[in-house]
Amino acid sequence: MTNLSGLWAASITPVNSDLLPDENRMASHVKWLFENGCHGVVVFGTTGEANSFSVSERRQLLDGLAKRGTDMSRIIVGAGCCAITDSIELSRHAVDTGCLATLILPPFYYKNVSEDGLFRSVSAVVEGSDRDDMRMILYHFPKMAGMGYSVPVIQRLREAHGPVIAGIKDSSGDTDNLTNYCREIDDFAVFAGSEALLPYALGEGGVGCISATANLTSRLMRLVYDGEKSLADRMIKTRRALEALPFVPMLKHVLADHYEEDGWKTVRPPLTGLTPMLQERLQEILDTTGVLPNFAD
Repeated sequence: MTNLSGLWAASITPVNSDLLPDENRMASHVKWLFENGCHGVVVFGTTGEANSFSVSERRQLLDGLAKRGTDMSRIIVGAGCCAITDSIELSRHAVDTGCLATLILPPFYYKNVSEDGLFRSVSAVVEGSDRDDMRMILYHFPKMAGMGYSVPVIQRLREAHGPVIAGIKDSSGDTDNLTNYCREIDDFAVFAGSEALLPYALGEGGVGCISATANLTSRLMRLVYDGEKSLADRMIKTRRALEALPFVPMLKHVLADHYEEDGWKTVRPPLTGLTPMLQERLQEILDTTGVLPNFAD
């Protein structure tokens, strides 16, 4: 089984003209990411527009990947929803499809939820899923979810559910928070949410990163992960340049040019594609970064 460590791409979700997930394109893109240095791929995270898709659509796409021969042991799937029953259904399906783990956002609609409420919500998903071999990666992204996972609530979840609560993706960008996860929770896989913090995370005891820009730069990121420290500055500067634009439409726009197919640019509402002004800004950025690592000969 794939280890919970390394470089993971937070994949985009290609959609067709009817705004439905495109299984063929998705399977092809995941294979391409594997070939370009990714230890694994996360589907239906923030970059994958997860909360714009229904439970049935997510299940169908995952089934489509499996039917097309994708190594599902290298897949983590976003399964954190507002409704506990939706999270349970997606978590069960992920395990039954052979995925390595699930990625669990807090229930993100109600604000000022207590830590007891958060604990009860995640516990209900673990218990309701009823899969002894399930592994959960908690998803700490307070900017989007409105709440996050503190060290005490993680420790409480670990005491209650043991190795099921296997790790966390920290997308807060807060180095102190990342350090606390690494130092205060034993036998726990801590992923940085950006390669800009990959060297820092590895130095603090983290296991790798789960990154949106890995869709474009995973070759370079893998070299840094494997020990080519001299390349870290280029990796970080490329990330910082690209994150100046809205991530999902930017990634899809660049990939559309790479695959020479405009359909890759399509996003699901409420997201919108890059405006002409943002497309000009993207070109300016690409002029400074040069050829992106995944497109180099």
